[in-house]
Amino acid sequence: MIAGEARTKRRLQNFVLGSCLFLVSLAALALALFPIYVIRPFREQKPVALQHALWVTLHDKPILFGLFLLIAICALFVWRRAGWVARLLLAPAMGIALIAAAASWVNPYEQMMFHPFGEPRYVTIQQAGIDAKDMVIAVTLGGESRAYPIREMGYHHVVNDRLHQLPIVVTY
Repeated sequence: MIAGEARTKRRLQNFVLGSCLFLVSLAALALALFPIYVIRPFREQKPVALQHALWVTLHDKPILFGLFLLIAICALFVWRRAGWVARLLLAPAMGIALIAAAASWVNPYEQMMFHPFGEPRYVTIQQAGIDAKDMVIAVTLGGESRAYPIREMGYHHVVNDRLHQLPIVVTY
């Protein structure tokens, strides 16, 4: 009976360790996603939260890589002695920690959303479908004018264009 109790106790310890590693991996993922959440476009960004998000952006790569290594080493160390229930926590813990470390290298706003509008297509104001309440960035040069809707500029932030035979860059 003592051997059975020791085995049960060891499995419980491995389950607790697996649960802790899983929770740490979720915390690592939250750390990786925090700047993405705070620095969302079209939303008020509070100075303190923005300061924290920028600090995390500057320092999260080594922190998350270290957490991934720690989680992976601990999980692999425990894996051989763990039961199937603990392994169900250890495998996702390593995967989530790896995803968190990889997410620290990706900025979805710069890489997916805010890419320059290379060659914009223009229509007359009657065809544009711009409401009277829509805000635009207006540029006039040499008697030639263009209007860039804020709703489009908010996603691209940069338009490379030519106006009155000159290259211009419009930013928002």
